[in-house]
Amino acid sequence: MSAEIDYAQEGRLLLERVNLQLDGKPERYANTNPLYQHPSGGTLFVGNCTASTSRPILDSLNITRVVYCQEGGEGAKPFMADPNFCYLDFPIGKWRSLVKRQPEAVLAFFTPLFQFVDEELAAGRSVLVHCLAGAHRAGTAGVSCLMHLLKIRAPEATRMAKTLRPAINPIGDFPALLDLLEKGMEQAGQQLE
Repeated sequence: MSAEIDYAQEGRLLLERVNLQLDGKPERYANTNPLYQHPSGGTLFVGNCTASTSRPILDSLNITRVVYCQEGGEGAKPFMADPNFCYLDFPIGKWRSLVKRQPEAVLAFFTPLFQFVDEELAAGRSVLVHCLAGAHRAGTAGVSCLMHLLKIRAPEATRMAKTLRPAINPIGDFPALLDLLEKGMEQAGQQLE
Protein backbone atom coordinates (compact mmCIF):
# COMPACT_ATOMS: atom_id res chain seq x y z
CA MET A 1 0.00 0.00 0.00
CA SER A 2 1.34 3.43 -0.86
CA ALA A 3 2.06 6.06 1.77
CA GLU A 4 -0.88 8.18 2.84
CA ILE A 5 -0.97 11.53 1.04
CA ASP A 6 -1.73 14.78 2.82
CA TYR A 7 -4.24 16.10 0.28
CA ALA A 8 -4.54 19.48 2.01
CA GLN A 9 -0.77 19.95 1.76
CA GLU A 10 -0.81 18.85 -1.89
CA GLY A 11 -3.57 21.41 -2.54
CA ARG A 12 -1.61 24.17 -0.79
CA LEU A 13 1.50 23.33 -2.84
CA LEU A 14 -0.54 23.42 -6.04
CA LEU A 15 -2.03 26.81 -5.15
CA GLU A 16 1.41 28.18 -4.27
CA ARG A 17 2.86 26.96 -7.57
CA VAL A 18 0.30 28.88 -9.59
CA ASN A 19 -0.05 31.81 -7.19
CA LEU A 20 -3.83 31.92 -7.31
CA GLN A 21 -3.90 35.27 -5.55
CA LEU A 22 -2.63 37.01 -8.69
CA ASP A 23 -4.95 38.38 -11.35
CA GLY A 24 -4.49 36.69 -14.69
CA LYS A 25 -3.95 33.18 -13.28
CA PRO A 26 -4.12 30.50 -15.95
CA GLU A 27 -7.62 29.23 -16.73
CA ARG A 28 -6.42 25.78 -15.68
CA TYR A 29 -6.68 27.03 -12.11
CA ALA A 30 -10.05 28.74 -12.30
CA ASN A 31 -11.94 28.84 -9.01
CA THR A 32 -14.65 26.60 -10.44
CA ASN A 33 -15.55 24.84 -13.68
CA PRO A 34 -18.75 23.10 -14.79
CA LEU A 35 -18.56 19.36 -15.47
CA TYR A 36 -22.18 18.48 -16.25
CA GLN A 37 -25.56 20.12 -16.76
CA HIS A 38 -28.75 18.23 -16.01
CA PRO A 39 -31.76 18.69 -18.33
CA SER A 40 -33.40 20.58 -15.44
CA GLY A 41 -30.67 23.23 -15.67
CA GLY A 42 -28.87 22.24 -12.47
CA THR A 43 -25.12 22.21 -13.06
CA LEU A 44 -22.37 20.20 -11.38
CA PHE A 45 -19.25 22.25 -10.71
CA VAL A 46 -15.85 21.31 -9.29
CA GLY A 47 -13.89 24.05 -7.60
CA ASN A 48 -11.67 25.28 -4.85
CA CYS A 49 -12.11 26.82 -1.41
CA THR A 50 -12.11 30.34 -2.87
CA ALA A 51 -15.29 29.50 -4.76
CA SER A 52 -16.87 27.72 -1.78
CA THR A 53 -16.38 30.72 0.51
CA SER A 54 -17.30 33.50 -1.93
CA ARG A 55 -20.96 34.44 -1.93
CA PRO A 56 -20.51 36.51 -5.14
CA ILE A 57 -19.01 33.51 -6.97
CA LEU A 58 -21.69 31.12 -5.69
CA ASP A 59 -24.50 33.57 -6.46
CA SER A 60 -23.18 34.22 -9.97
CA LEU A 61 -23.32 30.48 -10.70
CA ASN A 62 -26.60 29.90 -8.84
CA ILE A 63 -24.89 27.43 -6.48
CA THR A 64 -26.67 26.68 -3.21
CA ARG A 65 -25.59 23.06 -2.75
CA VAL A 66 -22.04 22.23 -1.71
CA VAL A 67 -20.18 18.93 -1.40
CA TYR A 68 -17.43 19.44 1.18
CA CYS A 69 -14.50 17.13 0.32
CA GLN A 70 -12.19 18.44 3.04
CA GLU A 71 -11.78 16.90 6.48
CA GLY A 72 -12.61 18.20 9.92
CA GLY A 73 -11.66 21.79 10.59
CA GLU A 74 -9.44 22.05 7.50
CA GLY A 75 -11.85 24.28 5.63
CA ALA A 76 -14.93 26.33 6.25
CA LYS A 77 -18.65 26.03 5.54
CA PRO A 78 -19.46 29.72 5.83
CA PHE A 79 -23.08 29.51 4.70
CA MET A 80 -24.23 26.69 7.02
CA ALA A 81 -26.62 29.02 8.84
CA ASP A 82 -28.22 30.18 5.59
CA PRO A 83 -31.37 28.06 5.01
CA ASN A 84 -30.89 28.43 1.24
CA PHE A 85 -27.65 26.41 1.41
CA CYS A 86 -27.22 22.70 1.94
CA TYR A 87 -23.92 20.90 2.52
CA LEU A 88 -22.90 17.27 2.13
CA ASP A 89 -19.75 16.13 3.92
CA PHE A 90 -17.82 13.72 1.72
CA PRO A 91 -14.38 12.99 3.27
CA ILE A 92 -12.96 11.27 0.20
CA GLY A 93 -9.37 11.85 1.34
CA LYS A 94 -10.01 9.49 4.26
CA TRP A 95 -11.51 6.73 2.14
CA ARG A 96 -8.78 4.21 3.02
CA SER A 97 -9.71 4.35 6.70
CA LEU A 98 -13.47 4.42 6.05
CA VAL A 99 -13.97 1.77 3.37
CA LYS A 100 -12.86 -1.78 2.71
CA ARG A 101 -11.03 -2.15 -0.59
CA GLN A 102 -13.91 -4.06 -2.10
CA PRO A 103 -16.01 -2.88 -5.05
CA GLU A 104 -19.34 -3.15 -3.25
CA ALA A 105 -18.02 -1.25 -0.22
CA VAL A 106 -16.61 1.51 -2.43
CA LEU A 107 -19.93 1.85 -4.30
CA ALA A 108 -21.72 2.09 -0.94
CA PHE A 109 -19.26 4.84 0.12
CA PHE A 110 -20.12 6.87 -3.00
CA THR A 111 -23.89 6.29 -2.80
CA PRO A 112 -24.68 9.31 -0.54
CA LEU A 113 -22.72 11.58 -2.92
CA PHE A 114 -24.56 10.23 -5.95
CA GLN A 115 -27.96 10.51 -4.25
CA PHE A 116 -27.26 14.11 -3.19
CA VAL A 117 -26.07 15.13 -6.66
CA ASP A 118 -28.96 13.32 -8.42
CA GLU A 119 -31.60 14.91 -6.19
CA GLU A 120 -30.21 18.43 -6.32
CA LEU A 121 -29.49 18.48 -10.06
CA ALA A 122 -32.92 17.01 -10.87
CA ALA A 123 -34.50 19.81 -8.83
CA GLY A 124 -32.62 22.36 -10.94
CA ARG A 125 -30.15 23.28 -8.20
CA SER A 126 -26.47 23.66 -8.99
CA VAL A 127 -23.89 21.77 -6.92
CA LEU A 128 -20.28 22.69 -6.15
CA VAL A 129 -17.95 19.82 -5.27
CA HIS A 130 -14.90 21.39 -3.62
CA CYS A 131 -11.71 20.87 -1.68
CA LEU A 132 -8.79 23.21 -1.15
CA ALA A 133 -7.56 23.41 -4.77
CA GLY A 134 -10.35 21.60 -6.59
CA ALA A 135 -7.82 19.20 -8.08
CA HIS A 136 -7.31 16.01 -6.10
CA ARG A 137 -10.16 15.25 -3.68
CA ALA A 138 -12.91 17.28 -5.35
CA GLY A 139 -11.49 16.33 -8.74
CA THR A 140 -11.77 12.64 -7.93
CA ALA A 141 -15.28 13.12 -6.56
CA GLY A 142 -16.16 14.99 -9.78
CA VAL A 143 -14.79 12.13 -11.88
CA SER A 144 -16.91 9.69 -9.87
CA CYS A 145 -20.00 11.84 -10.48
CA LEU A 146 -19.37 11.75 -14.24
CA MET A 147 -19.01 7.96 -14.04
CA HIS A 148 -22.38 7.80 -12.29
CA LEU A 149 -24.26 10.41 -14.32
CA LEU A 150 -23.01 9.30 -17.74
CA LYS A 151 -22.53 5.59 -16.99
CA ILE A 152 -18.93 5.69 -18.21
CA ARG A 153 -15.73 4.02 -17.06
CA ALA A 154 -13.11 5.70 -14.88
CA PRO A 155 -10.54 6.41 -17.64
CA GLU A 156 -13.13 8.12 -19.87
CA ALA A 157 -14.60 10.07 -16.95
CA THR A 158 -11.11 11.19 -15.90
CA ARG A 159 -10.25 12.35 -19.43
CA MET A 160 -13.54 14.20 -19.70
CA ALA A 161 -13.17 15.85 -16.27
CA LYS A 162 -9.59 16.94 -17.00
CA THR A 163 -10.73 18.46 -20.30
CA LEU A 164 -13.43 20.44 -18.49
CA ARG A 165 -11.24 21.33 -15.48
CA PRO A 166 -7.55 20.78 -16.31
CA ALA A 167 -6.53 21.08 -12.64
CA ILE A 168 -8.25 17.77 -11.87
CA ASN A 169 -5.62 15.19 -10.97
CA PRO A 170 -6.58 12.02 -9.08
CA ILE A 171 -3.32 11.27 -7.26
CA GLY A 172 -2.14 8.67 -4.77
CA ASP A 173 -4.68 5.90 -4.28
CA PHE A 174 -7.48 7.81 -6.00
CA PRO A 175 -7.05 5.95 -9.32
CA ALA A 176 -7.42 2.67 -7.38
CA LEU A 177 -10.54 4.07 -5.70
CA LEU A 178 -12.05 4.95 -9.08
CA ASP A 179 -11.18 1.47 -10.40
CA LEU A 180 -12.93 -0.12 -7.43
CA LEU A 181 -15.93 2.15 -7.99
CA GLU A 182 -16.09 1.09 -11.64
CA LYS A 183 -16.04 -2.58 -10.59
CA GLY A 184 -18.71 -1.91 -7.95
CA MET A 185 -20.95 -0.22 -10.50
CA GLU A 186 -20.56 -3.17 -12.87
CA GLN A 187 -21.23 -5.69 -10.09
CA ALA A 188 -24.41 -3.75 -9.27
CA GLY A 189 -25.57 -4.36 -12.85
CA GLN A 190 -24.80 -0.95 -14.33
CA GLN A 191 -23.83 -1.00 -17.98
CA LEU A 192 -20.84 1.29 -18.46
CA GLU A 193 -19.69 2.63 -21.81
